[in-house]
Amino acid sequence: MTRERFCKIISPIILLLVWYVLAAVIAAPLILPYPHFVLKRLFELLNTIIFWNAFAVTFLRVLLAFVISLVAGFVLGLIAADSKVFSAFLEFPLELVRATPVIAMILPALFWFTSGVVPVFVAVLMCLPIMITSSQKGFEKNPENLEKLFRINSRGIKGFKAFMYIRLPSAMPAFLSGAESAFGLAWKVVAAGEVLSIPKRGAGSLMQQAQVHLESCDVLAITFAIIIVSYLCQQLLKWIASSLCSSQ
Repeated sequence: MTRERFCKIISPIILLLVWYVLAAVIAAPLILPYPHFVLKRLFELLNTIIFWNAFAVTFLRVLLAFVISLVAGFVLGLIAADSKVFSAFLEFPLELVRATPVIAMILPALFWFTSGVVPVFVAVLMCLPIMITSSQKGFEKNPENLEKLFRINSRGIKGFKAFMYIRLPSAMPAFLSGAESAFGLAWKVVAAGEVLSIPKRGAGSLMQQAQVHLESCDVLAITFAIIIVSYLCQQLLKWIASSLCSSQ
């Protein structure tokens, strides 16, 4: 076993031990319950329909926000790569969004949209700069792409075919890398948006209700569920991305 592999295995064990020590020192389950209590509560929640309905709705919100960001980022990034004027126009709005805290976007959005739309709207705003930048970097004309385009144009292949066979494949690695980051961010932003907007159904709404009723075990259990689902979805997306890149 290599040192790197050993460290990967021992790291979560140490964190778990630290959690147990802190819980014993604090000795207040309301503030920090023991890990096995949280795990037990998580399994109890897994047996409830309310829990699964909430996570299904949250997943749909994440998926909707991700798809909107993906499509809009692809188109805007492509235009920005081919137009220096449009790229300069986008520079300030994108920097403004990157510099704005998530909470500063969620609170105004509560005045503009319904509670169920707020998490999607904010997630799109936060993920769009990532997708636009990734798409733009992928589609920008570097010397290698220009050489390939020249060779293929000399054979009479232009327009859409040249785009599909040259520019799109060369842009996919950067675009898919951005998609991985945006998908992970979408989970975090949607969950935060649900906690503050409290829609009728959602994992974040469950967390907020548990916090109001001082059920710390429920809050931590739902948090871990969100982390696990987000991690699994990201790994699936990473596998799909690596498969697409290797097939080109």
